[in-house]
Amino acid sequence: MKYLFEAGLTCLILSLTACGTTGSSASSTTGTAAGISSSSTTATSGTTASAVIEAALPLVRTGAAVVTGAVLDFAVQQSSTRTRLANEMYAAANAVYSMTGGTFPSPAQFQTSILAFGGSQTDASYAQFSTAIAGLYASYYPKLITGDAKTASDLLNAIAGGIEDATQSYVTTPTPSISGTNSANGTDGALTATTAPAQGPAPATLNVANTAVSF
Repeated sequence: MKYLFEAGLTCLILSLTACGTTGSSASSTTGTAAGISSSSTTATSGTTASAVIEAALPLVRTGAAVVTGAVLDFAVQQSSTRTRLANEMYAAANAVYSMTGGTFPSPAQFQTSILAFGGSQTDASYAQFSTAIAGLYASYYPKLITGDAKTASDLLNAIAGGIEDATQSYVTTPTPSISGTNSANGTDGALTATTAPAQGPAPATLNVANTAVSF
């Protein structure tokens, strides 16, 4: 079952890559046939490759979300494990975001960074996730042109965004606490918000101590 699941993820990544990169070779061949110089052809090819990646970014984000969700929904049985795994994946998404500082990692560096947030390959479910996400990145990596930091950053952001999309319903967020003095018991600590019971208007009182009464 594990191998069938991994094979399914691999087929999904390959299909997403095929859809996102169709058309780049035809443009390059056409440019060469027209007699464009070698340097001009390289520049045109680089521009075309970047354009292909930019156009495929919505598909990349969807692919990252589908891969992440598949692991969470089908590879994990216990809800506690799913929550723990989702938190690790969410942390990995933040790590991917941190890579968008102007340089882009190799596929091996990319996967190493993701594994750093999920223990190691001994966690089978996280290993499936890291392998699939790294495979998605690796499929577009050859088309990244050296120096094209914007396209690389956009690609990494799309992958990280897809991971977040799939994990946000499982990620646990800490409950905010208010630090201060608890007026109920006079001790310092977190305050718990309570709702006071509804009360009617205060009864009216008449102060006649200083009221002069004349007849």
